[in-house]
Amino acid sequence: MQKAPKKPPNVNTRSFTWDRASMPVLGMARMAPATQECGPDDRMSDGVSDGLVSITGNNIPSVFESYVSPIRALSIYTPWLPYLLPTGIFLDLSPPAIMSTEKYTHSLDKQDTPTETEHVEVLPIKSPNSEKYDNHGATDLETGDGGAYSTHSLHFIMTVVGCSFALCGSQIFPLLYLTLTTTVAKELNAQSLTIWLFTASYVAMGALAPFIGPLADLVGRKALFIIGLLVSVVGSIVCAVTPSAPGFIAGHILLGAGAVTQELLAIAVVAEIVPTSRRPLYAVITLCSIIPWSPGSLYANWMAQVSWRWIGCALALWNALTLAILMVFYRPPPRVNSLGLSRRELIARIDFVGGALLTIGLVFVLLALSWGGQQYAWTSAHVLSFLLLGFALMFAFVAWEFFGAKYPLFPRRMVKAPRPFFCMLFVIFAAGINYVPLVVFWPIEGIAVFGADHHKNGLYTLPIGICILGGAILSAFLLHVFKRHITMVMTTFCIMQTVASASLAAIDPYNVATALPAICFALLGVGGVLVPNQVIITVLTPPDLLASVTALTVALRAQTQVIGLAIFYNRFVAKVTEGGYALVAPAMIKAGVYDPDVIFNLVEGMSAVPYSALAKGIPELMADPEAYKAVGEAALQSFAAAFKLIYYITIAFGVPACVAAALMGDVGKYMDENVAVKL
Repeated sequence: MQKAPKKPPNVNTRSFTWDRASMPVLGMARMAPATQECGPDDRMSDGVSDGLVSITGNNIPSVFESYVSPIRALSIYTPWLPYLLPTGIFLDLSPPAIMSTEKYTHSLDKQDTPTETEHVEVLPIKSPNSEKYDNHGATDLETGDGGAYSTHSLHFIMTVVGCSFALCGSQIFPLLYLTLTTTVAKELNAQSLTIWLFTASYVAMGALAPFIGPLADLVGRKALFIIGLLVSVVGSIVCAVTPSAPGFIAGHILLGAGAVTQELLAIAVVAEIVPTSRRPLYAVITLCSIIPWSPGSLYANWMAQVSWRWIGCALALWNALTLAILMVFYRPPPRVNSLGLSRRELIARIDFVGGALLTIGLVFVLLALSWGGQQYAWTSAHVLSFLLLGFALMFAFVAWEFFGAKYPLFPRRMVKAPRPFFCMLFVIFAAGINYVPLVVFWPIEGIAVFGADHHKNGLYTLPIGICILGGAILSAFLLHVFKRHITMVMTTFCIMQTVASASLAAIDPYNVATALPAICFALLGVGGVLVPNQVIITVLTPPDLLASVTALTVALRAQTQVIGLAIFYNRFVAKVTEGGYALVAPAMIKAGVYDPDVIFNLVEGMSAVPYSALAKGIPELMADPEAYKAVGEAALQSFAAAFKLIYYITIAFGVPACVAAALMGDVGKYMDENVAVKL
């Protein structure tokens, strides 16, 4: 027998409590040889597969002995007997940790005079009513008693590589497609559907994220990972071969569904297999696979010179490689959350009502924002009814989650530290909105204002991938080094993003060099806020809900990007239309062009094709150099004013984000050596 460890100070081993929340995991009691004695909070290092819990007694008081003797005789045949015992008999017993196999031994008493020792061991069984996933059920993982993890294991290394590739796949598809959306819309003759080409994938991400996270926490990661990657492969192929805009939108919906699964599971898996204190460092490692793809906007524009359809082929091959790696090397232990639950019970624990309310509400708001000021007036019944109904459904979702759902999509115990938790959510919300003008509208500005062709625009948009990735890696590294200064790091990147985005409103429309420093710093700020915040927020969450909280951040970011894109696009189109009537149309009429369709096609086409190329199709402009120059100047001023308005709007979201980041408080104290899952 090993020597018993020293008791913790100020611990009364005769003071016993019984945690009734752990009762459902108890099975039957049986006699066993005496084992090592420990203090009430000590744990043995040698793990066993059955989550054994033993109770050892020396000189057990007679009142307690009167309970033990019948138990030894009857508990073998009556597994429910422990439920009948009064409070105060056993030590505090917690359910076995999620996917952890540690042995717990608690001492009832210890005397100086050695006496014969006997104890009762209580073995857990798979209960059909396991509370491991209940809203109020805490897990042993929350105590911070993590174990060792092997960085030299092939399965560990390849799992991190596979997750890195999966996260990369989820990020590069918008990087490749968003810079060419207006080009795709023009080639598919569907410029009226441009907003849906932009938002289809984000709607899918925002709609599915609330389901994917809780489902992954309940049934496990690998099956969902495989399904998500397969969906991404299919979506890539559909986008590559579709002959129409509806087919492209369908492909983007599939890509969005696959990407949200890849992103949140990649973050959750890496977060749970490494110590809490090392999550920012492994975030840096995970992001490194995106480095070869960081010039993605340049690659996309090069492909577009031949055909933008090659983008789908590249994405399909990358996701297929990721699928192969994870199928072979990722071997997670079973989720205890679902042990003993039938398939019907598992499905019953998914909040379909909440997800439906949130998704339908989001789509209604998106429709209203897309119609307002365009197809219908803002005061029209179409816009107001959809807008009000959408927000009403979103409020109904919040009320349902708090008061109606038995198993909400996002359990309340997810929030262990409310102040930093909600501050981080707001920062993610604001950064998600300010991501839109930098990634979606900067490529359009390169074409419409600076007259770039595909080759030049690929160079102008290089900062999109490189700076976002650079900001994410730099921020994650700083968070790892300065664990006690997380608030300062986040606030710095928020200020950088806000100031740089606003300064884009002051650039010279005749000199692209004045825009590049501002766009670089703005994108560094976005990267430094978005991805690391999604990692840090997992530190504030119980380990068995890592996928759920990651789903919350991904859903929040996707939904705010959808709404933000609708707002920005609506204001952009309205401002360009205003400039078209006020500046472009008079210049065209003066040049001898009276056909309204020609004027409209020129203004609309400049979002995808430079003015110099469009003017070649208008003989009146090519025949008169002065008219050519006057119309070009009018179009440039119209678009420049629209982009300036967009950058002003970013201030309204950036400043509150800076305040929220500054009020975050100390997060470093939550970063310990706990490991949630051991591969």
